[in-house]
Amino acid sequence: MASIYLGLNRGAEDSPGDVTEGSSTGSTDVELRIDTGKGLTRQEVTIITERLLEYLNDGTTAVFPL
Repeated sequence: MASIYLGLNRGAEDSPGDVTEGSSTGSTDVELRIDTGKGLTRQEVTIITERLLEYLNDGTTAVFPL
């Protein structure tokens, strides 16, 4: 399984150039792992990421309730 990790640390939200990208964890505060072996398109990854953000933002998760 090949993956790409995209990550960003707290405080770097306004600095897109601070996003880390690598084949293993960058040990950043928040990371997104994409399994590149699945043949996902950029659009599919975007849609999935949007659904994850919606879930996080609607207060459904017990970790970050509204």
